[in-house]
Amino acid sequence: MRLSLEAVERLLEGRPDATLEAALDVFEVFASGSLTDEVYILDDVGGKRIAIAPTAFKEKYRRG
Repeated sequence: MRLSLEAVERLLEGRPDATLEAALDVFEVFASGSLTDEVYILDDVGGKRIAIAPTAFKEKYRRG
């Protein structure tokens, strides 16, 4: 599944204290230097649901 960055930001607006992982309902979000405008969600990577997001976007919403 692919989500635009705007769609992900809308998800986060409704949950200001949520992590990017919680908002996307994934185990972990990985950074990609080649992605620019979308977040990819992969349903079964080693039995877990993960996401791949542009590096700058992931850093923007990093908590802690």
